[in-house]
Amino acid sequence: MFLQSFHKKGAIRMGTHKIKQKSKLESKLKLLGALMVLPCLFFILVDQYIPIGWNIILSLQEWDGFKKLKWVYFDNFINFFQDSDSLKALYHSVLLGFISTVFAILLGLIVSFMIYKLKRTEGAFLRLVFFTPIMLPTAIVGLLFTFVFNSDMGILNQLLRAVGAGNMATAWLENKGTAMICIAIVSGWKLFGVTMMLGYTAIQNIPSSLIESSYLDGAGYLKQIRYIILPLIKPTIQLAAIFSLTTAFRTYDLVWAMTMGGPGNLTTTVPIEMIKRSFVYNEFGYSAATGCILTVVVLIFIFITNKLLGGESYEY
Repeated sequence: MFLQSFHKKGAIRMGTHKIKQKSKLESKLKLLGALMVLPCLFFILVDQYIPIGWNIILSLQEWDGFKKLKWVYFDNFINFFQDSDSLKALYHSVLLGFISTVFAILLGLIVSFMIYKLKRTEGAFLRLVFFTPIMLPTAIVGLLFTFVFNSDMGILNQLLRAVGAGNMATAWLENKGTAMICIAIVSGWKLFGVTMMLGYTAIQNIPSSLIESSYLDGAGYLKQIRYIILPLIKPTIQLAAIFSLTTAFRTYDLVWAMTMGGPGNLTTTVPIEMIKRSFVYNEFGYSAATGCILTVVVLIFIFITNKLLGGESYEY
């Protein structure tokens, strides 16, 4: 009886000792993990959050880059909504973001649906081909498409004349009705590869049994896309839409390479307007307020996108 009790107490002590050792090991691992994360947190803080905070503070002040900062509070925001050029730049950014996102999502999904039905080798080759635009420098893409849309020697106008539709040829990047649409289509063309890859990956993760059973029930591929594939990959479409939207809204280099915001302010977007206000007119506070307004607009569009594309999560 005494030995049995002694063994029990020993086992309890050993168990307690092991638990203490395990907790000490976990604490050391947590401390090590925190120490390894600290440099990353430092760079994120310096590179992201401090500039954001400074931009908000600067938006409430008047500063030309040299003189002392002067608090004007919400005057910069009020002046923005009273300035026709700034409102026009915001409209152009919204138009660019909306058209390029819709174009990128539709084209990316169509291509992913087509590649899914191809064999492995052909599909891999086409995925590489269609993903290439996103890897190209944006400024280079813009310069290339200026040759496509050139009114005299552009490929598009030459093609229209060759097929007998010369009356449709126009100065695409100088025309009020086509300039922003052309830039938005180029932006969407550059971004659609992301949607294509995400969509293709999401389709690959759908159990083949669902597709096969629908085929046995007489559903063709178009019906499979409508009733099975699209509902199941909705979260992926939402992710691709948010990525395309945020990228298109902050587009600067593409617009600058294609039109430099002109002619006049015909294609000026908010990023170009911010650069102009800061480094041409030395209105750094006004430029910071413009950036804050653009951020709020982007957040509103992201919220709307989440509401429109947010669906149920399916487990399979």
